[in-house]
Amino acid sequence: MGLLDSLLKSTVRSVERSVERTTRKTVNQAEQKVANQVGNSIIKTVENDYHAISRDFTFDTLPTTLAELKALQKNPADPFEICALAVLALNAYENNPQEFALMMDFLNGPDEVANRDLQLVQTQFAGAGAKYTVKSYFKGATPENNYTPSMPYTITVHDNIYSYQNQNSGYISLFIPSGGADSDRQVTVRFKASTNEWFINNWQGLLMSIKTANEANPWA
Repeated sequence: MGLLDSLLKSTVRSVERSVERTTRKTVNQAEQKVANQVGNSIIKTVENDYHAISRDFTFDTLPTTLAELKALQKNPADPFEICALAVLALNAYENNPQEFALMMDFLNGPDEVANRDLQLVQTQFAGAGAKYTVKSYFKGATPENNYTPSMPYTITVHDNIYSYQNQNSGYISLFIPSGGADSDRQVTVRFKASTNEWFINNWQGLLMSIKTANEANPWA
């Protein structure tokens, strides 16, 4: 009898464990399904609530010194404006590399511009077509008109639905169209909470190659 009781109890425990595992699996699947539904709902809510922002920044003249660049900044708390100023800083490189470095240090905030980034700019501008690259970010500049900007100088900066994915960590990504590229160039900015200011974090994408200007294109 004792042996039968032992076997019966063992069988009952096995059945209970099997039921427990099945129940737990079912509960986990149900919880995951609910989580997925909630996640999808949040994504849909973000998509439905998202409204694209696109802003134009206009300048009568282009800065050639850090002092002139600072004078053009209207709102350090504006992440869109800091992206436009990065284009102005890059534009100054061709005629004054030293002032460009000072401008980028200013736009970078607490972080100094890395030497490798300065070397990257130097390498890029050593190429024959580099002088057109920065000009392509001004409205009206296209390969057909040899990247001649319309006046006043205008830079467009916009966001997209993915721009704010890392905002909780202090970063957002914005985009600048180029008249010589099919895809807009990404610029990442970083927020300094203690001063309520935005600074440039990643701008190297602005140096990517563009379509050849007609005057430099033997096939145009």
